Amino acid sequence: MNQTGFADQERLNSISQPQIPTLPPAWASQAVFYQIFPERFCNGDPSNDPINKQSWGEAPSVFNFFGGDLKGIITKIPYLQQLGVTSLYLNPIFDSPSNHKYDTRDYLSISPEFGDVWTFKSLVEQLHQAGIRVIIDGVFNHTGDNFWAFQDIIKNGVRSRFKDWYHCKEFPIIQNPPNYECWWNFGSLPKLNHQNPEVVNYLLKVVAFWTSLGIDGWRLDVPNEVHMDFWRIFRKLVKSINPEAFIVGEIWDQPFDWLKGDTCDAVMNYRWRDAVIHYFGQGQLSAEQFRMELSNNRSNLPWEYIISAYNLLSSHDTPRFLTLCGENKKKYLAATAFQFTYPGIPALYYGDEVGMTGGKDPDCRKTMKWSESEQDQLLFKETQNLIQMRKQYQSLQSGSYYDLHLGEGVFGFVRSGKKEQVLACFNMNEEECRCIEVPREWSNGWEPIYSIGCSLSRLSYPEIPPQGVRIFKRG
Repeated sequence: MNQTGFADQERLNSISQPQIPTLPPAWASQAVFYQIFPERFCNGDPSNDPINKQSWGEAPSVFNFFGGDLKGIITKIPYLQQLGVTSLYLNPIFDSPSNHKYDTRDYLSISPEFGDVWTFKSLVEQLHQAGIRVIIDGVFNHTGDNFWAFQDIIKNGVRSRFKDWYHCKEFPIIQNPPNYECWWNFGSLPKLNHQNPEVVNYLLKVVAFWTSLGIDGWRLDVPNEVHMDFWRIFRKLVKSINPEAFIVGEIWDQPFDWLKGDTCDAVMNYRWRDAVIHYFGQGQLSAEQFRMELSNNRSNLPWEYIISAYNLLSSHDTPRFLTLCGENKKKYLAATAFQFTYPGIPALYYGDEVGMTGGKDPDCRKTMKWSESEQDQLLFKETQNLIQMRKQYQSLQSGSYYDLHLGEGVFGFVRSGKKEQVLACFNMNEEECRCIEVPREWSNGWEPIYSIGCSLSRLSYPEIPPQGVRIFKRG
């Protein structure tokens, strides 16, 4: 074992030889992501449904199943194209006994109620044909207690050849309370020992297998709970197979250590989300306080990482944004308009675009609403418009960012690209109109391209209504 304790030197050298990119791939800042929780998105193949499947649309629980699968995602590719998204993030798809799949049973198999590896390969190919990339969830901090190596330890105790794959404190294994390290002390989620070269080499084999199937990157589950050296090796391997792969880490706090070019390309921008909730959703920040929160979020980060941040309003781990803003759709749309104009990658959570609500897990994991009578078609159309606007203007993808003080209570900024500039203005006051006071050097030549709460008009009538949005462009 070499000094790092992670893998043999020959293996390390073999994946170190290619020139490994240190910056995010260029396509990332141009992407519009859509997160899918596979078990709840669409049931495309009833033949693989779990025995205890419940009817689509019933209330979700921690343990119930509804039959969503990979074939279901395939059947909904036209819907994804119609919406306009360009990239998917799939929650775990590996074999697991749960509905959420964060308790892996076999890393080299697709969960049978989702399909098989050929179904997944077909999904990737058909998504690519439709111009949609896909990244998958990598859960490498822990396995499930049904994972074959852990089952061998349960069976053979100290005699198991896999006893050093985990952090076992004593034998025999006791699961309640667990006498081994677990994720958040859940006995069903034993933590892997990444100081063991066998563990690392096995995980690298898993990563190489799925990356080689043509995926476009990885979302890393709780990477902060795994030694950083593992992720450096992980990045080298992934980028040696696909230099354009995109690696997103689930980091809830300061991202700086993860954005140095040797581990992640981006983090799930939960700190940004918190600020958006407090300003747009709950009115707890003034425009100036919100501006400062955003400035702090951008500080000390290279521009390439700012425009590649995974900017989300909802996820499988959080209450949906529409619920957090009291189901006020004007607030939701204002926040979404901000998400699509601010630096970073806009990331939608399945169903948000049609008005789905949900509290904390498992309520945020409801089955997707496919009946148009249950969908909010206005929200869907507005989301389409914002996606199209994002695609149309290069300045919104990678253009520079300028804070503007636009008058009392108005938050706004300019994005400047090679061909055009975009001015975005927001008034989250619930009762009063505000005047947009544009500094002289920015005051001429604007034409309206998007609004909430008012009709499109020239900037010569610079008033913005309560909970309103006005977006302009020039050039």
